[in-house]
Amino acid sequence: MSLGALCVVGVLVALVALFFSEFVALITLAVVAVGGIALWILNSTPAGRRNTARNDAEVARQARIREGKAARAEQKLRQEQQDALAREAARAAEALQRAARQLLDDLPERGAPQEEAIAYCLSGTSAARNPRVRAEAERLARRHVAVDERILCIALAETVGSAKRPALLILTDRGAAVSDKGMAYRYDPDPDDVTEGWGLDVGDLHFSFVGNPRLRTALAARQEAAALPAPAAPPAGRPEARLIRTARESELIAVDWMRYLGFTDAVATPEGADEGIDVISERGLAQVKMEGSPTTRPTVQQLHGVATAKEKEALFFSLAGYTPPAVEWASRHGIALFRYDHQGTPEPVNTPALRLLETADARASEPAEAGRGGEV
Repeated sequence: MSLGALCVVGVLVALVALFFSEFVALITLAVVAVGGIALWILNSTPAGRRNTARNDAEVARQARIREGKAARAEQKLRQEQQDALAREAARAAEALQRAARQLLDDLPERGAPQEEAIAYCLSGTSAARNPRVRAEAERLARRHVAVDERILCIALAETVGSAKRPALLILTDRGAAVSDKGMAYRYDPDPDDVTEGWGLDVGDLHFSFVGNPRLRTALAARQEAAALPAPAAPPAGRPEARLIRTARESELIAVDWMRYLGFTDAVATPEGADEGIDVISERGLAQVKMEGSPTTRPTVQQLHGVATAKEKEALFFSLAGYTPPAVEWASRHGIALFRYDHQGTPEPVNTPALRLLETADARASEPAEAGRGGEV
């Protein structure tokens, strides 16, 4: 390396000297040549080779140091970027968790009328101004959402073209329901159906987070609700299910359920009794319908009139369920509505019915819990 540098310097000096005198230039070239030969001889000796090797090793070491510094700087930059992304993701997760908990706190209480929960979920969205969406959501909830489920969100699927009617999704704390092209069905969301950053896929339907801003929070709220303690199983003291084949059998099992609900002296009225009362007790009375069509509001109003005149609580048991006006009116006036199946097992349809059943279940569970508390 030194020899090369010397030759280069000598050639440059010779070129400069050429402007003054050819003789000086020749002398310069001769000196450079002699010096170069001397350096070559010195570098060819063992000591010279060792010196050259040391120089080359030092150059290589310095290069490695520079490369190491550059690599460490690049690694540090990448780590800082990853840490920044991780912090941002953690902040986003915490914000989503807070929003989910806030949603669960702000929702109407469990057992509130479905119309109230639907109105809350649609509030502040573009769909709130669309009566068709609200009516369809109420129909879907009546068919596929239990009265004790909490409705977390109502979402509309993306559509291709304005002429296509969007599918509708009701997300609850225990599942979901979908209405699409005149068909309605129950759906259980799976974590694999959620595309992070995009939305929820239900078969060919896509419910985007952009079009449904509350959907992401609702999905997180569903996970929060799942982490809460599970509701206690129904106590063993409930009346046993049995096949119902006639209207009289449905009245007799309604008697069992009235007694379970706290009306312990309930009895069935004679067949063909006036005023449509099928079960009566000191504090309450009930009407039982085993018909193929939902019970209407006038029928519920008639029962309310009789109960008011007799100063008793009113309960209704219907095999086919109730029309929306009947449910709304009964909920406003405190009439407990139950829908039962052919095994005689009722399910609450409105808040008064749910409260009655919850109180009865709690009462039936008390002796078992007291027994467990006394164990040592």
